[in-house]
Amino acid sequence: MPKEQLKVYGYPVEESIYGIDQFIGETGLWGKGIGTQMISGLLKYLNSRLGVNKVMLDVNGTNLQAIKCYEKCGFRVVKGLEDNHLLMEWGKS
Repeated sequence: MPKEQLKVYGYPVEESIYGIDQFIGETGLWGKGIGTQMISGLLKYLNSRLGVNKVMLDVNGTNLQAIKCYEKCGFRVVKGLEDNHLLMEWGKS
């Protein structure tokens, strides 16, 4: 995640944090667990292969389906952002 964005979110710029952004555009594919599988696999890869311990994302607070998916993958809401978005964090110690 760029240092400027870490500042905006209130994180130390020295911290190594990855950010992810994903989009499943075909509505016929929603609700089939594809997002959960994709994100879980990505987090496993980032942690086991690259040693990443923290990943952030922001999501529209009205996108309850996405929020549920992220929570299933271990993300938690850390704070509200502008425009009704939520900052979510996943971390391994």
